[in-house]
Amino acid sequence: MIEYRRICEDDAAGFRQAVGIVAEERNYLSFTSAFPLEEVRKFVEAIVQNNLPQLLALDSERVIGWCDVIPFKQGGMKHVGTLGMGVLPEYRGRGIGQELIERCILQCRIFGLEKIELEVWSDNIVAHAFYLKNGFVEEGVRLRARKIDGRYQDAIIMRRFINEGDV
Repeated sequence: MIEYRRICEDDAAGFRQAVGIVAEERNYLSFTSAFPLEEVRKFVEAIVQNNLPQLLALDSERVIGWCDVIPFKQGGMKHVGTLGMGVLPEYRGRGIGQELIERCILQCRIFGLEKIELEVWSDNIVAHAFYLKNGFVEEGVRLRARKIDGRYQDAIIMRRFINEGDV
């Protein structure tokens, strides 16, 4: 049975491992390897201390997915957060991402965020459709935003307003 819960500081190593697995696929995240453990510990500590929207999906004790929305720190942009999420390859297609994003959006409402932003690679058709299904709309495209393994990827910029319906 899959458990969904807020991240805690003891989850840093498992979270890092899950993010690293998805990053090493080189298709979904903007980075291609896990961050150093100490950096991840500080990231998780800040999430916990500031009660930021961040959820994990766990199978037994193993982190198999995550979804977070990290608010901007700049004064005029604190109402906006950036979404990051991933699910381990062997757990995809089971509704885990859907459960994570729904729960995380609820946390965003409670936290007081008004807008969620994200970037998705233009060739990631499944993720793009997933975000559209969850109320995100396209705001623009950054052409050739990433060059990896000799190929360019455009970044589709998407957003969702939280409490007013999507405008």
